[in-house]
Amino acid sequence: MFSYKLPQGGLNSLTIFNDAGDIRFDPPVYELRYTTTVRILEDPRWGLKFKKVVEFGCADMRFLPLLRRTAGVEHILEVDIDEDILRSNKQKAEPLITDYLQRRETPLRIEVLKGSIDASVQQLINADAVVALEIIEHLYPKTMESVPKNIFGFIQPKIAIFTTPNSDFNVLFNLLPNGFRHDDHKFEWSRAEFKEWALNICKEYPNYRVAFLGVGKAPPDKKKIGHVSQIAIFARCDILHIPLAEALHATDASFDCNPDPDVQYKEIFAVDFPVNIDERSKEEKILHEARYQMDRCRRIERYFNRDLRMYQVPLTVLEDYIKYLNATMEELIAVLKANNIEVSEDYILLPEYDEDDLSYRQYDDYYDDSCGYFGGEVENDDELGACGGRSYAKDDVTYDSEENWD
Repeated sequence: MFSYKLPQGGLNSLTIFNDAGDIRFDPPVYELRYTTTVRILEDPRWGLKFKKVVEFGCADMRFLPLLRRTAGVEHILEVDIDEDILRSNKQKAEPLITDYLQRRETPLRIEVLKGSIDASVQQLINADAVVALEIIEHLYPKTMESVPKNIFGFIQPKIAIFTTPNSDFNVLFNLLPNGFRHDDHKFEWSRAEFKEWALNICKEYPNYRVAFLGVGKAPPDKKKIGHVSQIAIFARCDILHIPLAEALHATDASFDCNPDPDVQYKEIFAVDFPVNIDERSKEEKILHEARYQMDRCRRIERYFNRDLRMYQVPLTVLEDYIKYLNATMEELIAVLKANNIEVSEDYILLPEYDEDDLSYRQYDDYYDDSCGYFGGEVENDDELGACGGRSYAKDDVTYDSEENWD
């Protein structure tokens, strides 16, 4: 086992009883599972991004809108055994209009596949993460027995996240005639049973360690029963900075675990999202960003030194703008000097006028000399960007309907 806590603390949620005496969770438990899974995948403690993610038992793909926005994810496999439900919901995998208007900077491919969680197929090779939310309780014993072999023996992901109902919590529910919460459940495990299953996997596959979480808190007087949904996080030893107990099998030998190399998941839908690949070098990106920001700063009077008749722009003004390029101040200074832009101590020195312009004041009737920005009045500096440019952040943003869950 290993110790794990969500970054920035746990999730805030409420457990309440409605007028009919039924227990309710706010946010709903499925949202808690989804957001917790994303936070686990994005946790900086792993020191890497999970580029290829497989979601088994995706059903109507309600998790996909969040998963496709998860930092670092470039390839998603949505896998379920029910072809009808996949076809009915495949539009959720399609790019939105906004995906064409504001293209991604990294690739994203989504494949919707019909298949079983216990099938070792070529499409699963090189998956970094496996997500299996509320699926194992729907599996028949024979399938369930094969799950560890496929996931931990064949796929060997860096991380695997399983969730399943906690039967200890069932004392607060009116159960169905089958004794479970859902009519398709084949079993529901207590925390002890789930822990035993997970630890046995780690014994059989010693390259893995497991940690446990839960979502959906019990009422204050019932804390001993745990959470309504329990989570097991299987992390491969190398991302925990622990030496691997066994060598990982090579990709070209992966099919040794597959009794039938020709077996494939059935493709229902596949799409590559529009992408805007920036082919500029890092130095070019730094230079272009610096020139853009310097042009903005030349419109601000407080940077103008009247004695020297030139602009003195503090290097720190550009610092925030180059951070997203993963550039350092040393790299910025080197790029500036290489392009004959004068740097003196902590300042960039800019001429009063560029050779190729007539100065903003000569041709722009809207330039406000006293304020250093164009048009209109600003009540306070909070409405201005770092270089005095106006900020156009809006409060009336309309978000995708797919994220406004009930």
